[in-house]
Amino acid sequence: MKSNPRFKLLVPRRRARSLTAAALAVAAGFLPSPAGAQQPAPPAGRTRMTVLTSPVDALVTLTGESELRATSPIELEPLWTGRYRVTIEAPGHATVRGALLFPEDGSRPTARSEPPGVTPGILLRSLNVPGFPHLLSRRAGRGPAFLIAGAGGLGAIVLNQAEYRDRLDRPDLESQDRAGDFRHARRSWTIYTGTVWGLSALDYIARARMRLLESTPTRVTVGAPRLRRAGVMWRSILIPGAGQDYANRKFRGLVWLGATLASGAAYFVAVESRHQILTKLTRAEALLATASPAEFADRQADVDHFV
Repeated sequence: MKSNPRFKLLVPRRRARSLTAAALAVAAGFLPSPAGAQQPAPPAGRTRMTVLTSPVDALVTLTGESELRATSPIELEPLWTGRYRVTIEAPGHATVRGALLFPEDGSRPTARSEPPGVTPGILLRSLNVPGFPHLLSRRAGRGPAFLIAGAGGLGAIVLNQAEYRDRLDRPDLESQDRAGDFRHARRSWTIYTGTVWGLSALDYIARARMRLLESTPTRVTVGAPRLRRAGVMWRSILIPGAGQDYANRKFRGLVWLGATLASGAAYFVAVESRHQILTKLTRAEALLATASPAEFADRQADVDHFV
């Protein structure tokens, strides 16, 4: 009999070890032959479970105590119980990840992941530290990008605040000028960090999520959203690279996001540098206005240097 090419079952880890040990014991003569061995009884009340998808024939990956990667529909034996991570992939649809719980008592499966749409729980989790919600939901690419940008922005705020407080208590004019520069830089990096925080929250809210369409004691149907031009466009407009990420072009979306965050940081570094030059120019012009004839040439040279 030919095997079904659409179905690839990875033997459960714990059962694989047990089967290996049993085979060695049979070979050594300590256990009866497999023909006389009894198969483990399924949990009471459990029957076969059919996993269906929308769209049909989607590639489904289940990961838990056992692992399975197959094209739907999938027939699961009664021993498949517990919590499983689910990944659904299909042409023309966004790749989604979620989680399902198959109860041991034979009742209907339930979703153990966030539903589509905007819920209070999703809003609350999205406001976490930039990148953290993505890492918790196993989005390894975009999570670190937001985390690095957010941590860099927060570090710049703390550093500039410390320098500002240190210069503020000094009476000389140069220290007062530098205190103003650090105050301006702190404000700029606060804007940058707030923008990264907002983008991280929007990106987390807008990501594709698994839908639980039907659940009975014998059948469960899960779905992935169809890729539509409008959905891709509004995500790309709001968050750099989110449209590409939603359309399953993960690397391209990550490149757009990383380039935008790095360009934003470079812009604020340039703004900070320009503000410091203008501060020095203003101070040099003030000194030039009050310079004596002997100091005039040197003060003029300072002004010309910053112009």
